[in-house]
Amino acid sequence: METKFQDVFKQYNFKIYNTYRTRGAHIIETNEGSKLFKRLECSVNNVEFEDKIQQLLIKRSHPYIDLYVRNSNNEIITTDSLGNKYVIKNWPGGTECDLKKKEDVISGITNLSSIHKLLRGVPLKEVKSSNIEGNLNTIFDKRIRELRSVRSYIRRKRKKNEFELCFLESYDHLYNQAIAASKLLKESEYETLLENSISNGHVCHGNYTYHNLTFLDKKQKQNYYELVYKQKRKVGGYEKNISNNKQVFTSNFDRALVGVQINDLYHFIRKTMEKNNWNIDLGNKMIESYNDNCPISKGEARLLYILLLFPEKFWKISNYYYNGKKTWVPRRTIEKLEDVNSQIRNKDLFLDQLIDKINNAWFYIIVHKID
Repeated sequence: METKFQDVFKQYNFKIYNTYRTRGAHIIETNEGSKLFKRLECSVNNVEFEDKIQQLLIKRSHPYIDLYVRNSNNEIITTDSLGNKYVIKNWPGGTECDLKKKEDVISGITNLSSIHKLLRGVPLKEVKSSNIEGNLNTIFDKRIRELRSVRSYIRRKRKKNEFELCFLESYDHLYNQAIAASKLLKESEYETLLENSISNGHVCHGNYTYHNLTFLDKKQKQNYYELVYKQKRKVGGYEKNISNNKQVFTSNFDRALVGVQINDLYHFIRKTMEKNNWNIDLGNKMIESYNDNCPISKGEARLLYILLLFPEKFWKISNYYYNGKKTWVPRRTIEKLEDVNSQIRNKDLFLDQLIDKINNAWFYIIVHKID
């Protein structure tokens, strides 16, 4: 057991049997199930907002989330003798989502659509500006300026390294897509969508990626359900809730925001498509699966297209290079840029057929089939 954490652990009421390290944290085995123990990595405001959102999901019968464990003083954040702050969350284990498995991907999409439906009409009295989505028009404009800065810097260099040559190879095409996405965004219904999302209390997960999705088997699911609700009679439909063999467990709501929920769908689709070389059938299936449970409006569909059109991965890699040590670029960073370049054609094919379907009322037809 980690003795340096004893003054933190003694502030909790459970008994600890064992601890071991995991990615960026510790797993604690206790008499009340497994817990995740880690140093506080976000603001107190974010913790409070995350807890509020998670408690609402519990009330709305969705317990499969990493709830905070309160200490003996009923506090979420626990401080050690040196002033370091820590949190503990319930952690049932499970298997991480595999983006190479279609079944995992579609389960992740279905889970997202269910969470989105539950995170509407959220009471948002005195919500702070830091918990509200930043305006995408401002974000896009800033990122376009940054791309131009990187290009200008590289073009001024007499001797260019492998990364810089790779950057210039695809810059014009991807920069033009960024400009096009920004123009389409300004002409879209985005401002209205954002305003309506805020006024109607729509909340996004904010970091919906495969790292934050695990699958529980039937036993893990049942044990966690009972841990959260203490006794099954407190929530109706218990037997129904544990009938399936697999259950998606969603973690890390610390970036949750009030905003347009289609942003979560975009992030999950982009990450998945990058791992699957922009497979058109998979991309369409993801969108259709989300829409089956949480109908997408025409305005949201166009926003999804705009978000996918903007070369976010290219911007991220470029920004990392520009703000880092330019005399030596890690091999992995070069490989990431090479992956972006190699996927341009397949991504463009996916985008072309997607906007064609949107313009031909694909989403409108699907929604009315549901109705």
